[in-house]
Order: sequence, then C-alpha cells, then structure tokens
Amino acid sequence: MRIQAIEIKSHEGKGLSMPVSTIDQKVSSVDPYRRLSASQVIAYRNCPRYWYYGWERRLKTPLPPQIIRGNAAEACICRVMRDSPSLHLAEDEDAMSTPLNKDGAPEWDDPSNWPGPRIEPVEKPLRPSDMDSLRIWAHARAQVHFQRCWDEACDDWAANPNRKGTVEDADPDQCLSMVLRGIDLHLQEVEECLNSEDVDVDAWRSGKSRPAWPAPDGFPRDWSSPSHAAYDIGSDMHVVEAWEIARPWFVDPDAASFTQTSTHPGGWFQGEYDLVYRWDGATRIIDIKASVGRGDRSHGYLDQLRMYGWLWWATHERKETVTGLAIWYLGAGDPKDVVMPAVEEMESMDRDLFELYSKIRGSNPSIEECPAEPAPLRRFKDGGVPDGQSVESDTRARCNRCEYAGFCEGSNQEPNLIQMETIQRFGHTWDITPLQAIRTRFSAIGDVSRLTGPDLNEDETVDVRFTMVDGWDRATVRPHRMGGPKRVTRSIKEGSRVRVDNAMPSLWKGQLNLDLDSLSSISPAEEGDEASIVDIETRVSVVGRVWSIDAYPDGASVSRWAITLVDASGSASAVAFKQFIPTAAASISRGDVIGVLNGEVGEWAGRPQIKMGPGTRVVVIDDEA
Repeated sequence: MRIQAIEIKSHEGKGLSMPVSTIDQKVSSVDPYRRLSASQVIAYRNCPRYWYYGWERRLKTPLPPQIIRGNAAEACICRVMRDSPSLHLAEDEDAMSTPLNKDGAPEWDDPSNWPGPRIEPVEKPLRPSDMDSLRIWAHARAQVHFQRCWDEACDDWAANPNRKGTVEDADPDQCLSMVLRGIDLHLQEVEECLNSEDVDVDAWRSGKSRPAWPAPDGFPRDWSSPSHAAYDIGSDMHVVEAWEIARPWFVDPDAASFTQTSTHPGGWFQGEYDLVYRWDGATRIIDIKASVGRGDRSHGYLDQLRMYGWLWWATHERKETVTGLAIWYLGAGDPKDVVMPAVEEMESMDRDLFELYSKIRGSNPSIEECPAEPAPLRRFKDGGVPDGQSVESDTRARCNRCEYAGFCEGSNQEPNLIQMETIQRFGHTWDITPLQAIRTRFSAIGDVSRLTGPDLNEDETVDVRFTMVDGWDRATVRPHRMGGPKRVTRSIKEGSRVRVDNAMPSLWKGQLNLDLDSLSSISPAEEGDEASIVDIETRVSVVGRVWSIDAYPDGASVSRWAITLVDASGSASAVAFKQFIPTAAASISRGDVIGVLNGEVGEWAGRPQIKMGPGTRVVVIDDEA
C-alpha cells in the first residue's frame, strides 16, 4: 500500500509553525475513522491481542471516574492560560468564550465575535507587578474556573453509559492541587521568558509578531493592533507582558473534541498536542498528565511524546524539528524530559509506523494476526522515574490487570464465556446463533426489473437501483446510505439476469432490501449459478454478556439504546431506536447475560449488528448485580 502525501491546510503566511494541520479528505484514500494514533501504537506494542479486542472488535473498556480528574485539570489550566492579567482582575468572572464554526472549531478568521477586543483593559496599577503577585493572580483565576471545569467533567463522565464507579471516587481537592501545580510549571516558563535577552519585546508590543496559529487568547487570528498588555517601547519586559508572550498554544477549552488535531500529510496518523511553547523561537511540546507518573503507563507516555515530536516534523515539511519534549506529571515534581528522536530515527519511525498502519488499520487483521503476546510490565516510580527493577518478574503480569483476560486464551485464566445453542422463552424454543457466526452479507441471483441507472457519482460509486425477480420472490437492490458499489457490470439492463454479491439485507414493511456498498458487486449471472433470494436470512436470535453500553437515550441528542455483546465465539453490537427500545433497557447493566430474540441482521462499521424492531424480544438471563 502506498499513500500519496496530501496538501496540508494551514495558514503559513507568518511562519511554518502550526500545531493544527488537516488534510483535504476529498482527495484522501484513508478512512479518517481508521487512522493510526499514539494510543493504538502503544496498545499494539503492549500486546497485539489487546489492540485487536479494543480497536478491531471495538470492545470498549469501562470508563473510571479518574478520567474526571484529568479532563477537569487540563480544562482549568487552559482557561487560566487563556486569561490575561491585563484584561481580568483576580476575582473577575470568566469573560472568555471562543466563537466556534459549525464543526466546533475556533472561528479564527472571523473577527466579529471574539471577546478580547470588547474587554476593557485593567488599569496598570491594578495589574500584577512581579512573579509573586502574578502567581497569586493565576491561582485566584484557577479558583474562578475550577468548579465549572469540575462540574462539566463530572457531567460528561456521568453521561457516558459505559462508566464504572461513582463521582465520589474522584477527589476535587486532589484535582485542584494538580491544577495549581500545572500553573506553577507554566509560571516557570513565564519567568524564563521574563529573564530572557532573546525576546524582541518591542516587536511584540507593536502587534507585528502574532503567529499564524496564535495561542487561544480571546482574539482572532489577524490582530495587528498593539497588545493590551504592552508597556512603553524601549522599557524592560514587564511580568504581565511575559505572561502574554510565554503563553503556549493549547487546545481551546471551548472547542469540540478532535477539531484541534494534527494529521500526517499521508492522512494515516493523527494526534493532538496539549501544550506547544514557542516564545523563544524554538518549539517544545508538553503533555499534561493528571497523575503521579507511577507504573507501566509511564513507558507508553515516553513513546507518545516521541511520536508527537515525529508528527511535528512530518507536518512541517520535514524541515522543522522540536527542540524539547516533556511530560508534566501534575501529582509529582518537576517535568519529565523526553529525548527527542534524531532526524534519522524519525525517518525510520515514519516507515515503521506506516507499516503498522498498513497492517492493522489499512486492512482488517484477523485475531490470529494479532497474537496474545504481552510485553513485560514496566515499573516506574513517581514522576516517571524508572524503578531499580525495570520490569515485573512475572512475564504474564500484564494479563492480571487486562479487561479481556476473561476470554483471551493468552491470559491463562479460566474463561468466563457464554455458549448456548437454544433457549426456552415465551413458550417457544429459540435457536441461538453464535455471534461470530452471524452472516451479514449475502449473494442473490435474479432478473433486473424497474431499473434506474446506472449513474457514475463523483466519488466513483455507482447509483443503481432495481427490483430483483427470482420466480415469486422479490428484493429491492439499492445503494447503501453510507455509499454505493463501485463494481457494477456494464451489461446491466432491464430484463438481464445478474448476480449480486456481498449485499447487506434489511426488511422494510415486509419487503426485502439488498443494500450495496463498496464491498458489494453486480456481475452477469453465469449458467449454473445458484443464490436464491428465499435463502437470505434476515432474522437471528443471540445470547451474550453485555460488554459495554454504548448509547442510552437522554431525551435530547441521543434516541437509541446500543450495547456490545460477547460470547464464546466473538462479539457483536445490538441497537434499538425510539419506540423499539425495550423496557428492560433501563435495568440492563454491564456484565448481564441477555438474549436478543428475533432481531434483524445488520452490519455497522464492519462488524455484525442485531437491530431490534417489531417482534424482537429482549430477556435478561443472568443479572450481574
């Protein structure tokens, strides 16, 4: 597989440095939902089977309440960094709200709705005058923002149907102390900037040095007026000016998720930086961790930062290299420096990571291609410091804490799997299909009737619709709503006999539909071919353990109930919309064994899906609680 580099969309008029880079998806052959990421690379290196269950099977692990701490801490630190001591008194309410476009990204190029120009600057005598008073101001701003950030993080976690634990398991006081530690680490940068002789402060005061990707500060991209924090030309840098100049780029706390990412020019890798410091003309990337840095994860964080250094180089025409990488463990002491890979090493990383992408994301690997071979469990002390004993002596120590150990043969643990052939319910014996045996695609042969098309679309898919007739049986053949087929015989015409392969069946008002996507094809039927419409099965009954609850109706934006089931053979999703959501849904929890009887066969994102509709029954067989 070879992927051409695609032009990166950026704003380079004021310099190459850009912490956000996107590609033109219309000319990319890479599925944006199958890009490689640092977390996937780390997971695969830790254990290929772990990656397989988590990303290929999409078996979500439960979301612990500790995630609240991380989300709240980062959001609060960024809101303080966005504030300015020349625009906000210590006790002022939050006056910053970034205008967003329809995708949820900052509306950088529309100057009309940014709050900064409308805020009256603070009188100079009321501003911090030295590092001590600046620290007092910054800590006070953290107190202003913290409760909002904590509440929003709690609400986001509580809205996730796949959570585990309780909000009480997250400690807001511990989180606030981490926020203050993060601010103090930033103030170290501010002080270095204040004492530096390499900053052209007068150029900054004139408003001529604003970067193409400015740090979020309440002002639009193009803002050349003198800064509200500026002091007299020729004077020494003021501490308030140092706060403004040292401000790093960070993910805007008002922006929607995944709108501030950087994508490799080939489109196959994506990442998101936490902080990018640029005040001294060099580029340093910081990753914020609301933890003490103890344990195996610290090893993966080192790899993550090195991949971010490589990604910056790859997205800057391989001309600009990062000069520093560091991890801020907010529960520990000083920053953990990470060695930046040399250019030769990044060239090797580019090849190796693309090879991994091709193996696990550019295709759909089988479970056999992702063996249960866990890496040793590494040992780190607080602050990400390597332990004297670098790895656990038990070579399978990683399996002892793995969420998938209950059904992974590599864990050497007793399997806890569901395997049933039949079930008695409602006075009826239901035949149970193993999840991995659910057939979601079928072939059919018949005569073409009521043909519309074929017409070639801009994306090279074919818009073709007709009724397939096979004796007394009928099926409507049509493009799938997510995109149609590309392989359609040129000889198709009214009355011709054709073969449809890899079609996805569905029922609507008793009528069989055969939906065609990029994996489907239409070819001339050959003499002796057999694929009867009547043999297509559209109904299935399954029994499995609820691995995760992926969606639950909230009365607003979510109107479906979706779960993932696992049994001895594999996994599948199950979904119900609106009036078909079973009454039992409210009482079903992760770990329950349930049956979905007489569901409709479907497929979503490449895996089997059971759709609940008229006539479907959901029964709880074993309540985990």
